[in-house]
Amino acid sequence: MNMPNTSSPEIEQLEAPPLETAPRRSGGWLRHLIRRVKLALSSDNEALLVENKTKLSWRIYRDYHLLGIVDTDEERTFHLTKHGTLNVRPLEGENVEYLMLSLNDHMHHVRIYKRCLDKETEVYDMKHVA
Repeated sequence: MNMPNTSSPEIEQLEAPPLETAPRRSGGWLRHLIRRVKLALSSDNEALLVENKTKLSWRIYRDYHLLGIVDTDEERTFHLTKHGTLNVRPLEGENVEYLMLSLNDHMHHVRIYKRCLDKETEVYDMKHVA
């Protein structure tokens, strides 16, 4: 007569590392939520007027995401969250790589213009207009 095997095979117990808890920041979820609420309410604080005072057309980027194009002597309003950087690049081949400006909530008007450094040198620039 066969007797049933009453001993169970040995099961290998793997030791898991002890759990550790550590405080971590969530990455500013509250600030992100507040920005989204402000955007949903479409406050005037999100409007940015870009004024082009040059003879070139410019591509406008916020954190390297294309917002649109501002043509020669044109003003255009963009609705965006004002953090990160505003970059402008000429639409056609001019000897300018790009212009960059840091954005903040207090900016409402930006101007792209040409200025003279000396008698022979002219450069394109971008500034916040108060």
